[in-house]
Amino acid sequence: MVLYVILLVRGDGLLKYKKRSNIFNILALLCFAAAVGLVVLLRFFATEEFTLWYRQYITVLDSYEKWIETYGATFIAVAVILLNYLIKSFVPWFPISCLCVASAVIFKWYIAAGINIAGLVIYFTVRFYKGRRHGGGKAERLLEKYDRANEFIENGKAGSKVLLFFSRLLPGVPMGAVSVFYGSTKIHYREYLLVSLLGISYKLFSYITIGRHVFDPASVSFVGPFIPLFVIAGFVLLSVGGAISTAGLIRKIINRKGDKNDKV
Repeated sequence: MVLYVILLVRGDGLLKYKKRSNIFNILALLCFAAAVGLVVLLRFFATEEFTLWYRQYITVLDSYEKWIETYGATFIAVAVILLNYLIKSFVPWFPISCLCVASAVIFKWYIAAGINIAGLVIYFTVRFYKGRRHGGGKAERLLEKYDRANEFIENGKAGSKVLLFFSRLLPGVPMGAVSVFYGSTKIHYREYLLVSLLGISYKLFSYITIGRHVFDPASVSFVGPFIPLFVIAGFVLLSVGGAISTAGLIRKIINRKGDKNDKV
């Protein structure tokens, strides 16, 4: 998370800090509004009028679900999903959320979970060793300017693993860039992989739940997982906005002290 904030606040000028903080605060409010909107939508889905209208479509959706489970769940489908994870390790490709949802549409939830965990192992491993071989890229070069942050993460302290965990848990943090960066640090591969899988587990099973109920879009099981995802995203955006505002305030104080010292 510290790395994420540093990447976001690297611009110059106090006005830029304020503008960026306001942007994140607005986005956070939109996420909270979306979560509230989904709760209202669920209440609407429970009304008798909607239920009567929905019944005429649910039978058709059930038939599609049975057809996909019968003819789509093959070893070829497993290979295609894992191949997509491998491709994504090297080039921008389908979002991981789409792969999780798609696999859950085809397979039972526990099979989809196993496939996606295997895919995530491939993705995290390739990105990690890319960083170990070629360095941490832009993030590493940026952190060289911030001695304390660089030392904190580079030395593999417990706090750096906490940051890795939350970077996987929280939405909006680029997983590939974080993986490459951590590959360039002293963290052990097994620790990195375990923390990464634990951190992403909540999002993984949320996406799988959504995929399993994609043929019942008016159900709590389909809509419900979106609500905590929006709420978490809102709190993350508020936290980042607050961090940017704090960074701007600290910089303002430092500049004032520097001006006073120059006058003396």
